[in-house]
Amino acid sequence: MQTVQSDFERDRLEPIWEQRKIPVPQNIYGLSNPGQLFMLQERERGVLDILREMDRDVLRNGKILEVGCGSGVWIRDLVRWGANPGNITGVELLPERAATAQRLSPAGVCIHCGDARTLMFPDESFDLVIQSTVFTSILDPLAQIQLAKEMLRVLKQDGIILWYDFYRDNPWNPDVRGVKKREILRLFPACHVQLRSMTLLPPLVRMVAPVSWLACQVLSLVPLLRTHYLGTIRKGLRYE
Repeated sequence: MQTVQSDFERDRLEPIWEQRKIPVPQNIYGLSNPGQLFMLQERERGVLDILREMDRDVLRNGKILEVGCGSGVWIRDLVRWGANPGNITGVELLPERAATAQRLSPAGVCIHCGDARTLMFPDESFDLVIQSTVFTSILDPLAQIQLAKEMLRVLKQDGIILWYDFYRDNPWNPDVRGVKKREILRLFPACHVQLRSMTLLPPLVRMVAPVSWLACQVLSLVPLLRTHYLGTIRKGLRYE
């Protein structure tokens, strides 16, 4: 794995992730938690719908990059969905998380430890670029702009950026900030941006799902109770 230093973001994020290593009561982020399972399955259905609507089989044949891949959860999902591991690349800022992603990923997946604001790849290298809850962890507006420009630079002309991130602030977590639609449009000017809200308010879904899966489905129909955007960004003229 190639290491590129990013002092500001690395120094800010490392203590945050060290703190998150403390075991969470009742394993709220595990699949054994009904609320977490509900959210992940909803997201999976949405992502697969998007991939099916693409003009070509990007999972089977496309080059895929995930920026801020963390421990590689999305990467392992991509392989499970049918992606060729040899076509998947991940970039992660924190060395320990990058090492975990490489260890847990199937053979052929390439994980780079470095700063996604200065990607090492040539222009138009990837058919699909994924970001999941990365921009909300970046509090510096300039750093967000730099990352967005790099994602567009390495994206093929007919490729897509897959976006999944929350747009509502988390009042219990000062280390993140929701990214609203107008900010996404600013970060990706002159692009086709299509977004839909999803993901029931996590504390609510974790409370309701153990009692009634149907209730979660009904509550998910209420826009005010959703917290995330799932969508695509394509090069070209922007529309809303």
